[in-house]
Amino acid sequence: MTRCRVALAVGLLAIGGALFHAQAPLGPLSPSQPLAHAFTQIAPGVYSAVGIGTPTAGSNSAVIVNQDDVVVVDAHISPESGRALLRDIKTITDKPVRVLVDTHFHYDHANGNQVFAPMAEIIGHEYTRKRLAGDILQKGMFSELLTSLPRQLDDLKARAAAEQSPDARARLEQQVRGQEAFTRQVSETKPTPPNVTLNDQLTLYRGEREIRLIYLGRGHTGGDVVVYLPKERVLCSGDLLVNQIANLVDGYVNEWPAALEKLRGLDFTDVIPGHGDPFKGKERIDWFQAYLRDLWTQAQKLHADGIPAPEAARRVDMAAHKPHYPGINGPGVPLAAVSRIYAVMDGRAE
Repeated sequence: MTRCRVALAVGLLAIGGALFHAQAPLGPLSPSQPLAHAFTQIAPGVYSAVGIGTPTAGSNSAVIVNQDDVVVVDAHISPESGRALLRDIKTITDKPVRVLVDTHFHYDHANGNQVFAPMAEIIGHEYTRKRLAGDILQKGMFSELLTSLPRQLDDLKARAAAEQSPDARARLEQQVRGQEAFTRQVSETKPTPPNVTLNDQLTLYRGEREIRLIYLGRGHTGGDVVVYLPKERVLCSGDLLVNQIANLVDGYVNEWPAALEKLRGLDFTDVIPGHGDPFKGKERIDWFQAYLRDLWTQAQKLHADGIPAPEAARRVDMAAHKPHYPGINGPGVPLAAVSRIYAVMDGRAE
């Protein structure tokens, strides 16, 4: 789960200002309201938006400033983080936000939808609409988050109360305040599904800019949409392709490599991923395809041998991929990943 980050206002202003290109002048900012995002201009009018402060963003967004309006890709982890994004966009442009694209339904990307709804069309895959309009508060990642937050907050408070070191206690108390704020922010979420949907592809034309919304097949979820700007050769990949190893809890590990192969066919240079810094090129497609295929093969054998998911998760060894994914420290993968793979194999996956 993403932990709230708390930073000094002066530090945030310094970091935020440093990551702006000269083409993106800042508007007037109140010292009490520092930027919550670092905007990096990837192409003329096309920015990555990476959370650097409070409220926590949870995921990246992209901001596409067009002739008359703005298109935003993904709305972050809470209504408050969505509001912070809308506020910070005003430091780039005074043009109105008219379109929000959901790359997929996960809460860290879509919980801010409700603050965009009064002013913007929300576009996503039909599957994304189904999930956000369904029982997302009763089961799945967001439900698990809501259930876990009170326990995590109680644990933090207990650790702070028991800490003897004044400095360590102060840090823990700061984390408690951040966690309390995050809990409040997430609790006000009203799942808001797209009101415009696609199944394969939808193209937006904004002045000279062409913006393609493309579904390439099941991967990170059953309805991942990438946003592709052919003229600028920029791809907003959501969580279909990120900097490191994507969350697999709703994934189709067996089908994901094929979706990535279709992604390879697009003519792009720059990638704004759903998590991590923007990057260039297509080599991460090769890395992640190899990882997914190896994971599926190992899990498939363990499943066929009747090994329960918890034991299989301990046995799977992805150390061969450590050169590309330094966080791998030996055998073992998250149980949630293997449980999902088993569910796909058994035909139980939604």
